[in-house]
Amino acid sequence: MVKSTSTSAASRGIGEFMCLKPGDILRARYRIIAKLGEGGFAKTYTANDALGSPENPLCVVKEIEPPQSKDARLLEEAQQQFEKEAKTLKYLDKCPRIPQLIDRFQEQGKFYLIQEYIEGNPLNKELASLRKFKESEVIDLLLDILSVLDCVHSQGIIHRDIKPSNLIRCNRSGKIAVIDFGAVKAIGTLALDNGQITQTRAIGTEGYMPAEQWKNQPRFNSDIYAVGIIGIQAIAGLDIEDFFNDKKTGELVWHYSTDDRPMVQISDKLKKVLNKMVRYHFNDRYQSAAEVLQDLRSLTGLHSPPPKRRLFSRSIFGLLPLAVAGMTAGLAAPIFLRTITPKTCPLIQGDAVSCGEEILVKTSSPRLKQRGVEEFAKSNYQSAFNLFKKSWNEEDSIDPETLIYMNNAWLQAKNADYYTIAVAVPILRTQDGSVINADSAKEILRGVAQAQTQVNLGLSAANERNKSFPGHSFLEAKAINEKGLKVIIADDANLKTEAIKTANALVKQPDILGVVGHYASEITLSAVDIYDQNNLVLISPGSTTEELTEKHRKIFFRTSYSSRFAAQTLAKYLRSVGKNQATVLYNPGSSSGSYFTQAFKRQFQDDKKAKIVRSRDFDLSKNEFNAQTALNQIQRTGETAIVLSPDGQITNSLNNAIAMVKANGNRNWIAGIWVLYKWRTLEAVSQLKSFEKLIVSVPWHPLSSVNKKFPQQAQKLWGGTVNTDTALAYDATIALIKAMEMQQQPSREGMQKTLSLPNFIVEGGTGTIQFDAKGDRKNSPSELVHIVKCRKEQFGVAFVPVKYPTAKAAGLKCD
Repeated sequence: MVKSTSTSAASRGIGEFMCLKPGDILRARYRIIAKLGEGGFAKTYTANDALGSPENPLCVVKEIEPPQSKDARLLEEAQQQFEKEAKTLKYLDKCPRIPQLIDRFQEQGKFYLIQEYIEGNPLNKELASLRKFKESEVIDLLLDILSVLDCVHSQGIIHRDIKPSNLIRCNRSGKIAVIDFGAVKAIGTLALDNGQITQTRAIGTEGYMPAEQWKNQPRFNSDIYAVGIIGIQAIAGLDIEDFFNDKKTGELVWHYSTDDRPMVQISDKLKKVLNKMVRYHFNDRYQSAAEVLQDLRSLTGLHSPPPKRRLFSRSIFGLLPLAVAGMTAGLAAPIFLRTITPKTCPLIQGDAVSCGEEILVKTSSPRLKQRGVEEFAKSNYQSAFNLFKKSWNEEDSIDPETLIYMNNAWLQAKNADYYTIAVAVPILRTQDGSVINADSAKEILRGVAQAQTQVNLGLSAANERNKSFPGHSFLEAKAINEKGLKVIIADDANLKTEAIKTANALVKQPDILGVVGHYASEITLSAVDIYDQNNLVLISPGSTTEELTEKHRKIFFRTSYSSRFAAQTLAKYLRSVGKNQATVLYNPGSSSGSYFTQAFKRQFQDDKKAKIVRSRDFDLSKNEFNAQTALNQIQRTGETAIVLSPDGQITNSLNNAIAMVKANGNRNWIAGIWVLYKWRTLEAVSQLKSFEKLIVSVPWHPLSSVNKKFPQQAQKLWGGTVNTDTALAYDATIALIKAMEMQQQPSREGMQKTLSLPNFIVEGGTGTIQFDAKGDRKNSPSELVHIVKCRKEQFGVAFVPVKYPTAKAAGLKCD
């Protein structure tokens, strides 16, 4: 009778890593046939799958050794990593020529992957004879491999061990299958170093790993380097030991002759492609498999469609395809979204995501800026930088989108090393796509652009800074560990459906280490779990609802205050001016409005003399809402304060709230939430004879800023006073920058863990930034503002803190 490993392994002891033997059975299903190979952290076996198809019951078992440590933290980390990475591998289920993962499980302290068996021969057998392939054969080989990798990379995965033995020539099709995507194998490299869990060594094979991969910093084009090496081996008939690198430049030297080997005959075009694939510095290489495919197809005359972002439908338990006939002992491991930092940005027009290839804030499209994005889309980065700079100087010197694109183009043109974040902004549009309101988007982008510029100023020499960047003479320049900062802009249109698309697009770009956004609470709620599932930090500068932190999401933080702070300050103020009766008008379908309303009622009625009056026309989101009708009803209830809580422009509630302000005049006290802190409110109030009974709660105002430098620098950069949205977006970016600085090798997990540290602290534009266990900001700043007359302001009025009764007292120059 065949013994089960569940019994035999128990007798051996969980801590021992012993071989499976022919006849052993796993999970009463997989019967071991023979050992295939062995690496430093795993062993592979062929097996019969009792439930497999009759045509091909063979499978491969990969047994992965856990870290050899008695420390429970390390073992727990290994277990979590195995589960997480095994689930992540489902993203490859639709890619061509990558065999399937049949099963995954843990047993007796070991980790197991059960994989499809592929009949075929590894490519190293073809290369072993050192036969020189024909050019057409090399091109076909490269097209085969890269078409698979194009799909793999589109899912945010780097293979990290492309080599001939991991490429199988399938018996049935003659095509190349890419094998050995054992991401979980990396758990064997986990170790403790000074109490911190680290990875002890780079994953890959010598000769096929580029320089950055040796430093545990692989990019997508690290795989392209390996494929290029294989292509050169094939065309030149070289062994891996025949390659060497130029001592000065680091570049690969392969096209040479010796006494016993003549110079290989190769066309200039193919030689150019191969050389670009294996350039020493990753910025000089092809940035995507799609780019290489396009150039290779041009050599054959085949049509090459422009690269597109691929989206695949996936089942819940979509499985990793992993091959294995002829598998060698070396085991590859791809790296996933949370750890890689490639230097690419999908240059796709019309996807509402841009790092410089298209204008998203289309309130206008200045010609120089338009030419800049066209050059950026062609990867002509120096030309794009020059045009963006000229647009800033000649067309619009306060356009934050232009400044962000200028930064991004400069980084690419200078081949600078950098980290990447994204910012999701709300650009309101009509049904035909025309922009109707981009105010909030621009305000958020100003804060992000200011922080980004400070970082990139720190990369360039003083004389170069004076020529290149706005703000060089007054912004504090500081790079992130000698690296720059790229910013990708995404437009969620302030719609839930678009926010979900945005989140799905951003989490698939593995270089993104954090996201600033989204703005409105409802929009953030629709997307936050996508970021959470992909371990991508999201710091919101505008979402206030308590619903975001009721359920713990380790990736969510905010630099704004939560709804209860606004409720507390407004309730306290209304009671201080003798108001004992209030009614709340809000959008009942809005999370932020509902949470604010409940919090305000509790705070206001804490005084037994105070009461809440329910208004029949309380729903600000109704299209038929009539401000005068609502006001007449409120007037009948006696002396009642009106509290306005419009949503973040998800509905028409802001317009209705402003209509209430206009209809009320100066009769009833009106207390409003932060959404009313808009120029549109100032415009409406400017038409009133008096407006002393209007207050608005905001997290920050420049006149009360603890950090005095920030509003001064912002005013110089943007040519005027910035508002709360800009300050909190700046703070969110500063928090991400600080988290990167605190890590030796920033990663997505590292960002989340660093921001969650009790001792994480950084000084932002609005003061000290720290987060509690829920992701809320500790000691959130809060301010009450009112409106005062000031002739020199745009509408003759301005918001100032309530502690200043007049514009003169606030220090405004109005005469």
